[in-house]
Amino acid sequence: MKDPYIQENGTLKNKLKIEEYEELNEAEKDICFVKLIDIGKNFKRKYDANYLKSLHKHIFEDIFDWAGEFRTVPLYKDEPVLAGLSLEYPDPKNIEHNLNKVLEELNNINWTGKSMDEIAKKLTMSLARIWRVHPFRDGNTRTTLAFAESYSKEHGFPMDIGILIDQLTRIKNENGKIIRYSIRDKFVLAALDEKDSPEPQHLTLLIKQAIQEGIRKEKDRQEKLLINDDREI
Repeated sequence: MKDPYIQENGTLKNKLKIEEYEELNEAEKDICFVKLIDIGKNFKRKYDANYLKSLHKHIFEDIFDWAGEFRTVPLYKDEPVLAGLSLEYPDPKNIEHNLNKVLEELNNINWTGKSMDEIAKKLTMSLARIWRVHPFRDGNTRTTLAFAESYSKEHGFPMDIGILIDQLTRIKNENGKIIRYSIRDKFVLAALDEKDSPEPQHLTLLIKQAIQEGIRKEKDRQEKLLINDDREI
């Protein structure tokens, strides 16, 4: 099946008229970084499939005509952590059903009384399942991170998304050897089927660090507000 999203050279069609993959990748990083940082200021939140669409549209509307729309083609992505193989992503006709199922379960979780380790583990597995649906042709990891930041703040354990954004890029040495895997790689390992021995601990560690730092920053913010209030009395 011909992929309507890509140019003849394999680069995604885009509003910027960029033809080279690396150039588009760099442009995406710059544009999407700003959009990710201000994500919390833009939405009235209902954590459903439409919210994911609105997040994706916000992040990518300056780059892709199809921002905010579910993909219409099957996906196959070579994964370095799977020796070049791909996860099996849902057929386009099953995207909304699969998302609704995962999101319903996530929205019914009672976080009260859970320890930091329990929160990080539970949230990681829910995010990995959302990510595994891969509802968009591109940008699923960034959309999932934006969703995670909004959801965690709403439920009392604010997340520092900066820690996660810093992990978006895979780092290689001068010989081309990977010396730091990306957060996408960690999502792949966490999203594996049970029969394939998933490894969610790598992603869980990052999620936990992001929550701990988010809580610390929120505490500092509240303390500064109290100090300022005292000065005004």
